Amino acid sequence: MTNALPIRRVVLFKHGVGYFEREGAVDGDASIDLAFKAAEMNDVLKSLTVLDLGDGHIASISYESTLPTEKRLEDVAIRLPDGNSLSGLLEQVKGARVAVLAGSDRLEGVVAGIETRWRKVGDDTLHEHQLVLLVGGTSLRAFDLGEIKSLDFLDDGLRKDLQHLLEILIGAKKKDLKRLTIFARGGASRPVQASYVVETPVWKTSYRVMLGQPETRIQGWAIVDNTQDEDWDDVALTLVAGLPISFVHDLYAPRHRRRPTVEVQEEEAYAPPILEQAAYLSDDDERTSAGFPPPPPAPGAAFTRAGIMPAPAAMPARMAPPGQSPQAKAAARERSMQVQTRTAPVGDLFQYVLDRPVTVKRNQSALVPILSAAVSGKRVAVYNSGVREKNPLSSIWLENTTGLTLEGGPLTVLESESYVGESMLETMKPGEKRLVPYSVELGCVVAIDHESDVRDVHAVRIVNGAFHLLRFRLARTIYRVTNKTDAVIDLFLEHRFQQGWKLVDTPKPVETTESFQRFRFDAAAKGETRFVVVEQGDQWESVQLTQATREHLKVWVASRYLSQAAHDALAQIVSLNERVAQSARQEAQLSRQIGEIGEKQKRVRENLSALRDSRDEQRLRERYVAELTRDEDTLARLDAELAQSRQDKVQIEAELRQRITTLTFDANV
Repeated sequence: MTNALPIRRVVLFKHGVGYFEREGAVDGDASIDLAFKAAEMNDVLKSLTVLDLGDGHIASISYESTLPTEKRLEDVAIRLPDGNSLSGLLEQVKGARVAVLAGSDRLEGVVAGIETRWRKVGDDTLHEHQLVLLVGGTSLRAFDLGEIKSLDFLDDGLRKDLQHLLEILIGAKKKDLKRLTIFARGGASRPVQASYVVETPVWKTSYRVMLGQPETRIQGWAIVDNTQDEDWDDVALTLVAGLPISFVHDLYAPRHRRRPTVEVQEEEAYAPPILEQAAYLSDDDERTSAGFPPPPPAPGAAFTRAGIMPAPAAMPARMAPPGQSPQAKAAARERSMQVQTRTAPVGDLFQYVLDRPVTVKRNQSALVPILSAAVSGKRVAVYNSGVREKNPLSSIWLENTTGLTLEGGPLTVLESESYVGESMLETMKPGEKRLVPYSVELGCVVAIDHESDVRDVHAVRIVNGAFHLLRFRLARTIYRVTNKTDAVIDLFLEHRFQQGWKLVDTPKPVETTESFQRFRFDAAAKGETRFVVVEQGDQWESVQLTQATREHLKVWVASRYLSQAAHDALAQIVSLNERVAQSARQEAQLSRQIGEIGEKQKRVRENLSALRDSRDEQRLRERYVAELTRDEDTLARLDAELAQSRQDKVQIEAELRQRITTLTFDANV
């Protein structure tokens, strides 16, 4: 008996798989057929769980092979021809025991063959087929196939072969579907449950926010896609967000391991098998304009271009039909969307559980309501020069007061029942607050001026062989906000700060993000509001101690940068720098003198080689030889002085390095 298990529960995940749970009743020994796409079989074989919830048990589970139809038919002894199926089949089963019902007679016998006769009817020739049976082992009887009402195969093996052949042929008609059969063994009627995981499209979320009085509301919809060949009728639907680990592993295709071929040869030994190795937010939230009550804090990341979807400059005409007010439309929307959804954490994941069953037809998609609730939301503006240089962005200061986790997705904003813009909402936990931009505020223009100046030295530091002078540099960024509208704009201003710098003479930001300080103030209607951010940072001026001179020391002493001990240590270093410089000058002078003598000796030797043996040339030769002798004595003296100078320089430089390495000084001026 073949039974069906309808889908009762579907759980869809964000990483592209779905969990399906089927349940139905079976009676006695039963087989349950399920059909899957070939691409789904690996996931099914990896995750399939079958439970007999009564007194029975699951005996086994079988599934179709991956072999093509032609290869599977090779194991079946009989075939069904496309034409004359009955006669063609009976011709192949000679010797099989059958029971034939022809007219009112029912006889059992053995198939002896098919007899074909030709009969002339007018101008046409008819082919008539007769089944020849051996009855009782003694007589042959012929039956016209057209007169046979039924024919039963009495051989169990033949019946199974024919059933197997028909299953292969019908399976070939659905080339992408593979059948899996569950064999349940038991007695009385009982429920059986099967669950598995297969690849499914990722479910998506979209939101609508209605700005208005007296409250702001949010609607959430989930988009689910049923790409299977089966309807989801009144299923319990759960939507899970997060990224659990999932992968594809080939369990469906048969695996064959190569075995060594061993030949019986006396001169060769057995080849052993080769085994493979297993492989910051501020403490206070206060407006920066005097006289205004403090707003709530504004956590959330800074804006990026990818998150902005500005609305058109001109607002579209209202689409409400005559006589229907925005309030009436809002009430109708609320009545038409009654959502019962709850969320629950599941480890590192969270899930939306719909309390009402859902129906999605095969190869169709559906919008499923998951949220309709009041939220804390206020219209504000946010300015970030990196997003848009001239204008701030109209935004919602949104707090998730729904009690549910809001999965990320596109968000459409309506105000007084008119479309005003769109945005992308990132995942929000209950109680989390977020600035959500949705359009460009063209009625407000922002201009930026930059100023900078350097203050006197405020600190002196000697470290790592350098003398550092620290000066304060003040950078002023002046924001001039021109509000052309008739209403005061609640403005959040995002200012990119410099790491290591601090604010001076500037109101405290309501929040500090990774790259921005976020300030909040009111931009007056029909006027200009000026906001100044002043940052103070250190500007370094450094002198390497090996380059320090008496002029440097004189200036530092006059400026009272140094203590007496630091002055004495620097004076010794300056003296050593002078000795190193003197040694370098002496070394250069000696090297120059040695080079000049060498050039002179070269010229003299060239002259000597040109002299002959005359008396006058003999006297000139003696003179040149005497000059060479004097020069050699001078070279010997200069080489000794150069070696000593270099040795002295090495000793002075070693002492200089030791003093520089050990000297540290830090003082405020």
